[in-house]
Amino acid sequence: MVLTYDSHQKSSYMVISMINQECTPSAESAPLSTLILCDFDGTVSTKDTVNRLVREHLTSPEWRFHVKRYMRGEIGSRAVYESVGPLMTMTREQLEQFVLEHAELDPGFPDFLRWANDRGVAVKIVSDGFDATIKTLFRNHGISDVEIFANTLNFGNAGTIGIHSPFSNPDCGVCGTCKLQVIRTFRPHYDRIILIGDGESDRHAASEADAVIALKELFLYCARQGIPAIRGDGFHEIPALLSKRIRAVTFDMDGTLVDSLGSIGDAFNHMFAELGYPSMTLEEVVRNTSISLLDFVRTFLKPEEVEEGVRIFRDYYDTIFLERTTVMPGVPETLAALNGTIQGIVTNKRGKYARLLAEHLGLAGSMTRIIGAEDGFKAKPSGDMFEEFMRSVGTDREHTIYVGDAPIDCEAAHNAGIDAFVIPGPIFSAQELALYGPRRVLQRITDLPAALEPLVPCSFASKEVK
Repeated sequence: MVLTYDSHQKSSYMVISMINQECTPSAESAPLSTLILCDFDGTVSTKDTVNRLVREHLTSPEWRFHVKRYMRGEIGSRAVYESVGPLMTMTREQLEQFVLEHAELDPGFPDFLRWANDRGVAVKIVSDGFDATIKTLFRNHGISDVEIFANTLNFGNAGTIGIHSPFSNPDCGVCGTCKLQVIRTFRPHYDRIILIGDGESDRHAASEADAVIALKELFLYCARQGIPAIRGDGFHEIPALLSKRIRAVTFDMDGTLVDSLGSIGDAFNHMFAELGYPSMTLEEVVRNTSISLLDFVRTFLKPEEVEEGVRIFRDYYDTIFLERTTVMPGVPETLAALNGTIQGIVTNKRGKYARLLAEHLGLAGSMTRIIGAEDGFKAKPSGDMFEEFMRSVGTDREHTIYVGDAPIDCEAAHNAGIDAFVIPGPIFSAQELALYGPRRVLQRITDLPAALEPLVPCSFASKEVK
């Protein structure tokens, strides 16, 4: 059932108790495996309706005082709603017109609901917005039987408005709807709880959900806080994100599979010294060496010095790269755990060096194909090497990913039409990498095997979403 505010209830605590008693499956019913909790404003509705709805129906400038307190962190959304509600006037008809003009359902949401229903996956709305807005938009699109946890709008005589928060946490009372409390309430009844959201009101819930599909700013927040999250762009892609099984994993080499940055930096600084240039710090080298060797040399040397610079670099690098390069921590275990998944290396390192290193370090046996610079394909950020890899191993874009550690890896994956998974390191932070639109930001490479497992188990899926 969907609870609405009862003015005779004496405390929010009673309402939270009712959630436990009435809004969860009964003890007699078999628990569902997966629950998906969807934020509304900015997520199910592509437009954020809350601020505009309130501001367009205010009758007093006093609201600014309360909003400024909220912006300073002195009060939460619940206190704001309680304060500005009496300053608003709006009829139900005006609300319905507002929804028609300013709310916009994500076009993929109805298909997502059907997909979830076909697989026995429960979907509920958790919003710090208003139930009346959600219900009106859903009714306009023929959507029913979706349980809603949100603040309530009560319409009084002469257009008066009351805003109440029946799903606030009585022990905190900051948010109008405590999404964290909703997760904890349903926790005993589901094996997995997935949150889909986009903004500030989803942050606390993201820290406790079993999985997060993060849109917009929430993805950056999760990356910054080390919360595992899958970047989403809309409901049209969420069924595939939750259920598809990855068939092929391509890896960047330097900084991802192997620790080679010191030897590369030394080789470049040897080249600079031989030609009379000042040296670079390791970070300066790393932030520029994602491009091919030739492009790097062309960037920093005079045109007439390019050929000689490449020769100096390679002559010196040839003498140190096998001895100075080691496998990154966790790589052997990760490659072993991915047994059964097609694996390969796509790198801007010269193909000759990449294959020699992979053989020397014991990585070659896991790799179906190793493609590098000067193997006949354009270097990253071009997608050419990925196209060749997928062609040669017989996989497609939808079921292939690239794992790297730098912005150029994200750009190359985008150009190839595949998802990028990135691993932060000493040069590129999780927050910086998240700005380049990877599908996932992992904390370490050993997180990869679990990240590739479908979140909606195969037993619930009648067929894989293509």
